[in-house]
Amino acid sequence: MNDLKKWILASCLVLTAVSAGRALSFEAYQKVVVALLLLVATPLVLNFQVKNHFPGFAVLLVTAVALPVEFGSLNSSLLLAALISAFFLIEIVLLRRVFLDASRVVYAALAFMIIALLSFVAGQYPWFPAMRAPMGAQLTGLGLFLLSGGLFLAVGHQVRHLVNLRALTWLFLGAGALVCIADVFPVLGIVSHWTKPESLGSLFWTWLVAISFSQAGLNRNLSLSSRVFLFCLTALTLYRCLFLAGSWSSGWLPPLVALGVILLFRLPRLGVSLAFLTLPASLFLASKLWASLMVNEEYSYMTRLEAWKVMWQIIEKSPLIGVGPANYYHYTLLFPIVGWYVRFNSHNNYADLLAQCGFLGLLAFSWFAFEISRMTFRLRSFVPAGFASAYVVGALGGLAGSLVSGMLADWIIPFVYNIGIRGFRSSLLFWFFLGGILALKRMVSQSEMGSPVAI
Repeated sequence: MNDLKKWILASCLVLTAVSAGRALSFEAYQKVVVALLLLVATPLVLNFQVKNHFPGFAVLLVTAVALPVEFGSLNSSLLLAALISAFFLIEIVLLRRVFLDASRVVYAALAFMIIALLSFVAGQYPWFPAMRAPMGAQLTGLGLFLLSGGLFLAVGHQVRHLVNLRALTWLFLGAGALVCIADVFPVLGIVSHWTKPESLGSLFWTWLVAISFSQAGLNRNLSLSSRVFLFCLTALTLYRCLFLAGSWSSGWLPPLVALGVILLFRLPRLGVSLAFLTLPASLFLASKLWASLMVNEEYSYMTRLEAWKVMWQIIEKSPLIGVGPANYYHYTLLFPIVGWYVRFNSHNNYADLLAQCGFLGLLAFSWFAFEISRMTFRLRSFVPAGFASAYVVGALGGLAGSLVSGMLADWIIPFVYNIGIRGFRSSLLFWFFLGGILALKRMVSQSEMGSPVAI
């Protein structure tokens, strides 16, 4: 009788799946399937997250890169990052199983998050005779600030073993390779249905180049086939960025910066020598490249300059703490730009920070960038050769490229009214892999103190 019930249940499920497949479009059907899988997997992931932490980070990376599932205006990456940050907070405050690392980069991240909260409070003051952003937009903007810092802290404290960091890195490389191949060769079909352009933001390509090239060039523990695969992945990514999306400066400039930084560490003497030898040719090519770029983005460049003039009129109203998350977008309507009264955003992460969180917010982020750069650079002398050494150099390249991308758009912390919460799928990679640097630092410190946790 039990077997009969099982067969009946299985038949009903198959019939339901077939009927849904015939009634729904492919896009709607895949969303239903993924939603059901997430419904089943979420309790298991949460259970493991409390005990092990690794599954939550693994699912976050995969959904961010290759499975951008959305629930209305939200997406799975944002929800998973919120859950991971919430569990991290519970471990610190309620369970007291984790104690914050006493390093300056942690203090900088906390300062950045606290200033974002204060800016949100300040944003409730009517700085201009215009409507502020809706509360939903303000809370979303605040959430992007807090989740970015929270993810960095969670990865830095909850990834405790090098084997887990290595597995997460290879998981990203595998998912990134699949997405890159599908993007370059769309004829492959079904894979492209599972990705979206918002998942392929500037930081996705930047960190894919940084990590693949650093592991290929510096991780001597890899087999020859693995290194060839990673070199090919780097080449394919650069081909896509330079030739298939050459007019998109956010697509090729940050990855090239990351590549250049890694080359400088990989072959320092050769890199410096080549820099001097090729300086005249580089200047010539740069002028040609700039002229080509201006053909495509001259209007964008001009409007950005005009936008910064308007932005300063908003910033000077509350220079220290800003006018709050998302609010400045509505205040821009009060000032003409190129003769028009329209709402606009700055297309620049640092101008966004100034407007939303003031000079205190920008200084806190700059402090964070300085401290994580300093920590990463110093770690080179303490981590062993192989994966860890390559990861550190790759993080330096990824960090440099990411900071450059912040000049081109709001890639590091997406602005609600521009790249938006969908862009968090790409921006979270910056905070995730820099969190890996904090995790490596903690592994090194605990190893030196004689703890069984070692790298």
